[in-house]
Amino acid sequence: MLRALFEHKVRPDFLIGTSVGAVNAAWVAGHPDPDGMTELADIWLSLRRQDVFPLSPLTSARGLLGRSNHFISNASLRSVLEKNIPYERLEEASLPVHIVATDLKSGRAAILASGPAVPALLASCAIPGVFPPVAIGRREFVDGGVANHTPITVAIEMGAEKIYVLPVGYPWLNREPTNALGMALHALARIVEQKLDAEVEANRNVADIQVLPALDLADVSPADFSHTKELIDWGYRSARRQLESSNGRAQSAIPEKAKRPLRLDPSPVRAA
Repeated sequence: MLRALFEHKVRPDFLIGTSVGAVNAAWVAGHPDPDGMTELADIWLSLRRQDVFPLSPLTSARGLLGRSNHFISNASLRSVLEKNIPYERLEEASLPVHIVATDLKSGRAAILASGPAVPALLASCAIPGVFPPVAIGRREFVDGGVANHTPITVAIEMGAEKIYVLPVGYPWLNREPTNALGMALHALARIVEQKLDAEVEANRNVADIQVLPALDLADVSPADFSHTKELIDWGYRSARRQLESSNGRAQSAIPEKAKRPLRLDPSPVRAA
């Protein structure tokens, strides 16, 4: 989808991402050009399940027996992020990037716009029960999808008049989960699925919101990395078709009057 947008001269003024979308947004913020999208695809094509979801009998047993609040370590995911994110702090990115996480105590969405990039991304991806919560300052955070997976209202508050939503789709919801990881991902997907349509419709009259086609291939588990190329190709082709049919050649995602350096809150976290 990102490749198709860049080919159609759509250039973001800022990015907002949640969960795995935060990882992609962070990369784009560091490489906002077509070549960067090719590199991003190559990174995903190189990954296998154990690079993101490394199952360990000991860690899993501790989690299932109540001796830990998670059953998969985030150490492997941290290594992937440290290797590939091209800056150390969010404010060092070429484009402003805003990462959505959920404050574990309050349950509210928090927008991470400055500070170390890797902890913010780990927090946004911390699927409850699967990965451990991530401490930032004196607060603990989990997956942003719990509170606000598609933060359209945040983008509008920042002045966006044209917003592109890149949904991942949830075709595996047609299949009953068969293990603990599948159950956790299934539950989170249900939360996200119910929120997206409502948030888009609630803001249709406030901003021009284009939702690119969600994945509708046969059910592929999000923990199955063997279909990455097929999924990337499908996303590119479907997004390109929609952009061509709608003449989606926007030059900017926000109006000229709003093009100014974003004044980030001195605190690295603000509630949404």
